[in-house]
Order: sequence, then C-alpha cells, then structure tokens
Amino acid sequence: MLSVNGLRIRPMMNKQVVMDPDEAARLCTILKPRYAVPMHYAFTGGALQDPLLLKHDGTLEQFATAAARYAPETTVRILPTGEPLRV
Repeated sequence: MLSVNGLRIRPMMNKQVVMDPDEAARLCTILKPRYAVPMHYAFTGGALQDPLLLKHDGTLEQFATAAARYAPETTVRILPTGEPLRV
C-alpha cells in the first residue's frame, strides 16, 4: 500500500511530505511487490485548508501509468474508498 498524492505543505515552502505517483511507481521497482494499492489519494484538508495550506500532485491514473512503465510485474489495484482488499 503506497501513499501517492504528492502532498505538499504550503507554509513550509511547499515541502513535499508524501510520495507523488511517479515516486511511488519507482518504489515498486525497488520493492518488487506482487500488488500495489494506492492510498490517501482522496485526502483533503477541506475547503479552507486545501487552497491555503496544502497542495496535491498526482492522480491514480498517473500512478497506474508510471507503475506499468517502471514495474510491469506489479499489478496495480485501485480500490474505491472503503472497499476491502482481498489477496
């Protein structure tokens, strides 16, 4: 399970605190997992915090595309919020 939203904190000079989709896909190259499940992609700080404090980079489609390029042996499983993962 990989966090893939590329979260940055604006007041900290846009410091990145979560992997973006490309970084998460590259990590799959190193870890060589059988499955990769993106998480925290729907994180939101709310209507006020998002424009003032947070910046999100990346989408699920970017992660799936990058994972197919960097780690073709890894199957990306995108689950709707709240759906359990069955392996």
